[in-house]
Amino acid sequence: MANTYDKAIPFGSADLEVTGLFKRGKLGGNDLPLIVLIHGGAVNAAYFDNSSFSYPAILSERGHNVLNIQRSGYGDNPIPRTQTPIIDSIPVITNLIGQVYRNEVGNQEGVIIFGHSLGAATTFAIAAQSELPFPLLGVGGLGIVPSLGKTGFLPDVDPAPEGDRIVIPDIGKLFSLMFGPIEYIDGNLLTADALFSSSQAGVKSEIKEFEAGWYNRLTKEIFPAVKVPVQYLAAEYEIAWQGLDEAQPKFDRLAKLFTRSPYVEAELLPKGGHNYEFSKNSPKLLDLRLEFISKMTERAKLYSTAFSSIPVLDFAQSLSPSTKPEFLANLRAALVNVGFFYLTNPLVSPTIQEDFTKKGIELFDLPLEKKLEIEMVNSPHFLGYSKLGAEITALKTDYREQFDWPDEEAIPGFRNSLEQYLAEVSRLAVSFISLVAEALDLPPTALNQAFETPQQHKLKIIKYPAPATDDKTGSKFQGVGPHKDSEFLTFLLQATPHHGLEVQNKAGDWVSAPPIPDSFVVNIGRALEALTGGVCTATTHRVSLRSENFVDSDGNDLGPRFSFPVFQGVSPNLSADKIDLVIPKHIRELVKDEKVKSDAEATFNQMFRTCIGEGNLIARVTSHQDVGQRWYPDILARALKGQQDFLAR
Repeated sequence: MANTYDKAIPFGSADLEVTGLFKRGKLGGNDLPLIVLIHGGAVNAAYFDNSSFSYPAILSERGHNVLNIQRSGYGDNPIPRTQTPIIDSIPVITNLIGQVYRNEVGNQEGVIIFGHSLGAATTFAIAAQSELPFPLLGVGGLGIVPSLGKTGFLPDVDPAPEGDRIVIPDIGKLFSLMFGPIEYIDGNLLTADALFSSSQAGVKSEIKEFEAGWYNRLTKEIFPAVKVPVQYLAAEYEIAWQGLDEAQPKFDRLAKLFTRSPYVEAELLPKGGHNYEFSKNSPKLLDLRLEFISKMTERAKLYSTAFSSIPVLDFAQSLSPSTKPEFLANLRAALVNVGFFYLTNPLVSPTIQEDFTKKGIELFDLPLEKKLEIEMVNSPHFLGYSKLGAEITALKTDYREQFDWPDEEAIPGFRNSLEQYLAEVSRLAVSFISLVAEALDLPPTALNQAFETPQQHKLKIIKYPAPATDDKTGSKFQGVGPHKDSEFLTFLLQATPHHGLEVQNKAGDWVSAPPIPDSFVVNIGRALEALTGGVCTATTHRVSLRSENFVDSDGNDLGPRFSFPVFQGVSPNLSADKIDLVIPKHIRELVKDEKVKSDAEATFNQMFRTCIGEGNLIARVTSHQDVGQRWYPDILARALKGQQDFLAR
């Protein structure tokens, strides 16, 4: 049985009891993630901790606290009384991890869980919960490959029908199911002592439960709901397949089901069976797990600085000498740490805004043939109407339609309405040139050099229809894909109450930015990031078209989403030799990540090597490839080749 632990922690109830075997890290373990291990069926906690190898010992030596969980019905834990022990164990194991995380160690960075077989099913089910009593950094699962067929562990004729544990008459068949071809087994690991200490007859109720409904539960509910990084592994020889040719397409389909995870590391492990820890290639498995732990540990460090919400700034504070210092401090924090903020009380006329919003929405009600009369493909200036599917972001088609400049004749009075609204937002945008400078402890006029008179501001009028087919995960359609804006600042009016705008923090998580009444969403563009050497951060964002974003809290249909961004442009002729900007040392030191600094330097060199207008043209050509093909075919060809070369690295 497992013996590498400092403390055994019984947990649960008389109906379902588990035990946590806790091992403290050699270095105290309080600065590193807690590692949790969950074994599968027909084995006990010694699967991870036996005379041949001990994951708790290995991880403890590296400084981690380790919780090796003995599931219900294994070790000395009694057979669970419930007929659904897997699903019923999820809250029990979740709360046990939470208790250990709170009481045994204290200030760890978070939790990483690894599961094998049914333990992997439990691991992913824990990760799929909407709320957890501990910060979950990532999960790894090996050997959970749901299929519609039977597992092979319940014989057609049960030799012990009254018993709680599985009895398989054909031991050779069982051995083959669990370990694969004998030539791949490491005899130095699969010793008699290790085999007999870790093996334990499986619990019938959990196998019956798994075969009855866990295929749909895993593939349709659990895998798509996991929102943390995933390491998904399987062996060449599993219960569901035999050999790589059969395994690879099935494995690839399963790995693609983690649609909401920000990071999926999927690998099919060759030359080994379901219990891969005993294969000759087991060092590869250990290396993969240790590398995943290292990546998630680094991610945990980012969690400490990663934002989880979008800050709200009150523009009225900037207008009063008594409150302006507080506004500038909040603006600095938003510029440096988030790259996005809500701006309330923006002093844009409500009447002008409402009239513009009304006319902007009416534009999309025009007949398609009328809209196509001013289709963007006919304009070398990228002005006009873009139909659904005409724009590409992050190499994927966007599901939206938009006007970059509509026809005055289509909606009488629209041009006047647009110009009035743009004038209001432009005044707001101009004020931020000095406010951003002051927030960075620069003279108020320090950033004026980046602009020309009159300044160039670009307005888009965008409609996001609900996808024709239900898209609960947001994986089938993107409103607009992950990207960073190119200009100085963007002032976005979310004209309808839809959720959908999402902002990515430094840990890779997507943070929702739902509409706040009477506010703009303001975000930093790559030009400002480059000008400030990465001090101001341009943050990746997207628009998700998940089905839930098109209904209100009562389930009522909200119709299409409308948004109106104004992009504050720097001078199109701006180049490196025209920029003389020195950011104060104490402001530069706010950026701790050297990669951010180097990325910003690379962006600066790319954007301002000639002039920024040239870079913006390339970006527009790759986004609107139909326009590029018609008016700038040579530039489009070079840009697409550059994208292909980058992806091939």
